[in-house]
Amino acid sequence: MDQVIDKPPRIRGYALHRMVAELHNGKAALFADEGTSIRIRPPDASPPVFEVGKVIAFTTTACVALRERRRHKYLPLADWRGRRAWFELEAAKGGFEVLAVHVSPGMQKIETHDDRRFSIDATEFTGVLRVTDSDAFGRCLVRGVGRVGKAFGLGLLVIN
Repeated sequence: MDQVIDKPPRIRGYALHRMVAELHNGKAALFADEGTSIRIRPPDASPPVFEVGKVIAFTTTACVALRERRRHKYLPLADWRGRRAWFELEAAKGGFEVLAVHVSPGMQKIETHDDRRFSIDATEFTGVLRVTDSDAFGRCLVRGVGRVGKAFGLGLLVIN
């Protein structure tokens, strides 16, 4: 389902997003910067079907952003419990439950095509999940986790 390609040197941030979109005829695709390579999940990918109850190891880096009155609210980096609670809510929507997870809060520096620079929440979640709804889990694999940051390589749920 995923495509893994060597990453051109020195490309990052929004420029990486534009390159990935160009590979897929302008359609946004989920991707993750893995250092020397890029993992890409095409927008038209057919997810594998998993049985309900299947236990799977996973990792994802996502932007933890809560919506409050049509605005995003970001948690303090030290609030790992709030981040875990956010991920468990996303898991319920995504057709899986979290059995065990390690939360590593962080920030990702972004530089856009028009030279704007800012930081975005980039929390890494690594652990074990159990599939509770096969169809919803398949959609989660194709659409990603969370609403914010996908253009910057966040939200791709990588399963092992």
